[in-house]
Amino acid sequence: MIEPKSSTAARLGAWTGAGTPLVLFITLGLPAGVIGVAWPHMRASLGAPLAGLGLLLAAFTVGYFVASAGSGPVTFRFGTATLLVGGCALASIGSLGLSLAGQWWIVPLVGLVLGAGSGLIDAAVNAHVSLNRGVRYMGWLHASWALGAALGPPLVVISLAATGSWRASFAALAVAFLGVGLIVGSRRRDWIHTTSIQHAVTTTPVPAEYRRALVVLTCLCFLGGGLEATAGDWSYTQLTVGRSLSAGLASTSASLFWAGLAAGRVALGLLGNRVAPIRLLDAGITVATVAAVAFWLAPTLVSALVALPVLGAAVSLIFPLLLSITPTRVGATMTPHAVGYQLAAGTLGGGGIPALTGLALQAAGLLALGPVLATISVALLLLHLISRLGRADAG
Repeated sequence: MIEPKSSTAARLGAWTGAGTPLVLFITLGLPAGVIGVAWPHMRASLGAPLAGLGLLLAAFTVGYFVASAGSGPVTFRFGTATLLVGGCALASIGSLGLSLAGQWWIVPLVGLVLGAGSGLIDAAVNAHVSLNRGVRYMGWLHASWALGAALGPPLVVISLAATGSWRASFAALAVAFLGVGLIVGSRRRDWIHTTSIQHAVTTTPVPAEYRRALVVLTCLCFLGGGLEATAGDWSYTQLTVGRSLSAGLASTSASLFWAGLAAGRVALGLLGNRVAPIRLLDAGITVATVAAVAFWLAPTLVSALVALPVLGAAVSLIFPLLLSITPTRVGATMTPHAVGYQLAAGTLGGGGIPALTGLALQAAGLLALGPVLATISVALLLLHLISRLGRADAG
């Protein structure tokens, strides 16, 4: 029996609608993997200063922070699809600018544009998914970002092998962002769900409980992003220099941390519908706290090969789950605003807390990383417990 064309088209449309956010997040993850690997070659060809990578990442982060924080009002005014098309256009322009940059001073400027486009995409997709899909899909969404980040380094290697230059890798990013932007633009109806809530916006004041919930969610994202980034950025140095672990074992430990991060999000995509999201969040934050304390107090090998990978798996759940519960905490109308603020807070925590940790380690020694991670995780746990008191979803 031949399936009717209308049925086939509808099914194809459903698959495209479900797949587009995942493709967006794979593309969104690519710069994270490309920039660090391409940097030594960029620095040599552009005559950039030693601290140039930090300046590029700072510009990217500023653009990301501002765009994600301001994404809520833009969503209400223009709609999710328009926001995504604009974000893809900015990211494509920024990537193309990096590919064509002939002088070093251009790099931070176009990095700012790339960061702004990425921030708009991140906020718009997360808000749409939190309103219209379940926790399993949120897990797959964030696993897709990890896949994109993992594809970044091979993209640079292929670029160098094929053209002898790093520039083709950023040109490929520009094409990828442009392509996915065209897909979004051609299927604007797939994003109509969240744009429809703009008609519900009135002059009615936002309930105080929603405002309090937004503050708590934002602080949780700040601490969660900081815990993840601090463990990922500083654990290798602490294990090798501070605890005299061999470079091979420390490298394995760091790899296991990131593997745990990816595995946790894949597991959320596979099994996330079997337990209530708030229960999963309880478990993730609790296990992260135990793992952080174990990293501090356990013997070196246990810290490196058990505690750190478990910490990676546990923190991988925190951000997707916080975004998933946002509509129940602040209401559908406030969700685009809230997600933008949460992503901005996560960006700030992911950049600011590791930097402050560096100052602390310089003053107190590398062994202070354990107490720092434990302090962040305990603060995260206490704030989460406070947010659970008196709530209907506490059960």
